[in-house]
Amino acid sequence: MPDIVSIGEALIDFLSIEGEMPLEETGGFTIAPGGAPANVAAAVAKLGGSSGFVGKVGDDAFGRKIRNALDGAGVNSDMLILDRSVNTTLAFIAVKRNKEPDFMFFRNHCGADLALKQDELDEGYIYESRILHFGSISLTGEPLRTTTLKAITIARNADRIISFDPNLRPTLWESLERAKAEIIGGLEYADIIKCTQEELEFITGTDSLSKGTDSILKYGPRMVIVTRGERSCYFNNGDVTFEVPAFDVEPVDTTGAGDAFVGGVLLDIVERIKAGRPVFSLSREEAESIVRFACACGAITVTRKGVIPALPTKAEAEAFLEKHP
Repeated sequence: MPDIVSIGEALIDFLSIEGEMPLEETGGFTIAPGGAPANVAAAVAKLGGSSGFVGKVGDDAFGRKIRNALDGAGVNSDMLILDRSVNTTLAFIAVKRNKEPDFMFFRNHCGADLALKQDELDEGYIYESRILHFGSISLTGEPLRTTTLKAITIARNADRIISFDPNLRPTLWESLERAKAEIIGGLEYADIIKCTQEELEFITGTDSLSKGTDSILKYGPRMVIVTRGERSCYFNNGDVTFEVPAFDVEPVDTTGAGDAFVGGVLLDIVERIKAGRPVFSLSREEAESIVRFACACGAITVTRKGVIPALPTKAEAEAFLEKHP
C-alpha cells in the first residue's frame, strides 16, 4: 500500500496561453491534468516516494488522461474511479493584470470529483498508509465531503498523520462564512497545515505570521507552514519558528508550486517515520532542512510549464539545493 494517500479532486486545468489577462479576454488554453490532491500525489511519486490517489473522474477522455498522467508519474491509481455517469471536472485558469489568479470551475451538478461515495472507499488502503492528505475543496459538496470525513476518521483511528491544505477557492463555496467554518473544521482534524499568506489572513483575521500561525496551532495542528510566493516561507510548530527567503528564480508557470511544496514536506516526513526519527519534535536545523527541500521543489516547478510534467525528481531538488546554498 502507498505510504502517502491523497483524497479529493482530480481535474483538467485549462490554462490560459496569454499572460495578465482575465478569462473573459483569453483567446486560448492549454490543457493539463491537475487538482491539488492529485498534484501532491504526483509530486511525492516523482520525488521517489510511495503515493496513491483516492478520487473520481468521468469515464471519458479527460478522465483517462488524468489516470494516464498519474500512472506516468508513478502514483498508485488503484483507487481512482472512472464513472460513466458523471463528467470529469474542469477548471479554467488565467492570471489577471493585477497578478491575481482568475478561476472558473465546471463542477456544480456534474463534477465527477464531488460524486465519490463512502461505500467506494477502501478502508484498508487508508489504514495501511502513513499519511493522509486532503484539501478544503473536498469539503465544498456532497457526497465527497462526507466521504472525505470518513477517510479522515479511518486515518485518525489508525493514528496516521493527516495533512491539510486550506486551498481557498471562493467561487466553489456558497458563502465565505461557510468556507471559513469548513476550513476551521479541517484544521481540527489535521497535524500538518500548509497555507498561503492570503489563506492565513482569511482563517485568522491577521496578517501577522507569528500570531496567525499561533492561532492555527490552537485548533490542534502540530506544524504550520505558510508559503508566501516569491517572498518567503514561514514555519511554526509551537517550539521552533523561523522565516526563510524564497529562492530567486524566473517563473514560467506558478500553477502547482504549492502542491510541489507539500509533496516535498510529506516525503521528508514519511522518510523520518520510516527511520524512526521524531516528526514534530524538531530542532531548527531539522525543520529548516524540511522547508528548504520543499521550497526547492516549488521553485523548480515554477520554472517549467504545466504541473505534473514540471514536478521535480529528488535528484533535481538536491542538485538545486547544492547550487543555492
